[in-house]
Amino acid sequence: MNRFLSALLILAGTVLSAETQTTVQATRIEPAMPKIDAEHLPNLPWHMMNLWWDMPETPDFQSLDIDVRIKGEVDSSKLNLYIAPVGIGEFNGTKFYGGIQSNIGGNRVSEDGKDGAYHKGKGAIFSRWGNKDLDTSFVRPASDGLIEAAGYEGDFASGRRPYDWHEGTYTYSLRKLTYEKDKDGKEWTWVGAFVTDKATGQFTFISSLKFPGRTLTFWGRHSAFIEIYGGKQVDIAKLPALEIGISQPRVNGKTVEVKRLTLVHPPKGPVSPPIMSGELSVDGSEIVFKLHQQLIEGQKQSTVLIPTAGK
Repeated sequence: MNRFLSALLILAGTVLSAETQTTVQATRIEPAMPKIDAEHLPNLPWHMMNLWWDMPETPDFQSLDIDVRIKGEVDSSKLNLYIAPVGIGEFNGTKFYGGIQSNIGGNRVSEDGKDGAYHKGKGAIFSRWGNKDLDTSFVRPASDGLIEAAGYEGDFASGRRPYDWHEGTYTYSLRKLTYEKDKDGKEWTWVGAFVTDKATGQFTFISSLKFPGRTLTFWGRHSAFIEIYGGKQVDIAKLPALEIGISQPRVNGKTVEVKRLTLVHPPKGPVSPPIMSGELSVDGSEIVFKLHQQLIEGQKQSTVLIPTAGK
C-alpha cells in the first residue's frame, strides 16, 4: 500500500508543475527526463504517466464519469498494473482516488468474500484520505468486497471489490448517494464508486465512502495516472502490448470545459523508466497511451496537450 502515499506525493508535486505552466505558451515543452540506465532501473512503483486537467470548479457535485479503453490483456499473475482515472480528486478539501487494478488487497468483510484476509486478482478500488479519526465506518463495501483503513501511508479508508476486467471499454463513475448527520450533528455525504462494462452495460457497485458536508464542491482540477506497483519483478522486454485510452472527464453529466491538460512523466518520487508514451486523440475525446517493451529515447518531463499548439 505504500504505492498510494508515493502516488499522492508525486501528484501533489505535479499540481505545482501544471499550475506553473499556465504562465508560459501552450507550445512549451519541458526538458528531457534524466537518462535512466537500463541496467539500474528505479525501484517500484513506477508512475509511467500523470495527467492533470485544469477546469471550472463544480459547486454542487452529483456525478463523475471517465471512460477507460483497454486494448490488450493484462495477466495479473505477471504484472501489478493500476489504471487510475481518478488519480486525485477532491470534495470539500478531502482528497480521494480510484480505478482498476490487476491485483487488489484488503480485509474480507463477510462470508461472501474471497477466502483469506488478502485477495489476489483483478478488481476496482475507491479510497479517500483523511485524519486520525478515519476507520472502517467511513466505508460501505459490497458484500463480497474488501476493506481497509490505516495510517501507515497517510491516513486513508478504502473499499475494493473483485472485478474481472479485460480488453474493452469501462466507465469508472462516482455518484453522490445519501446524506446523514452523526450523533454530534456533523453532516456527511456518501459517494459511491461504480464500474460499467460498455460492451454489456453491466453497472457494478464497488464501494461507497463518507465525505464531510451536505453539498459537495468538486475542485477545479482533476488527475489520472497509470502505474506499475510493487510485488512482482518487471522485465520491460516482456511487458504486454497495451494501449490505454482515458476520456475527458464528465461532471454532472457534461464533458468538462478543459482550460489546460498536461501530461507529466514525473522526474521525482516514484519515477518510472520511459516506457509509456501518450498523446491526445485526433478528435480530442481521449488521451491515448501505449506501453512499450523498451526504453523511449528523449521523453519529456511534461507536455501541454490542451490548449493544443497554435491555439
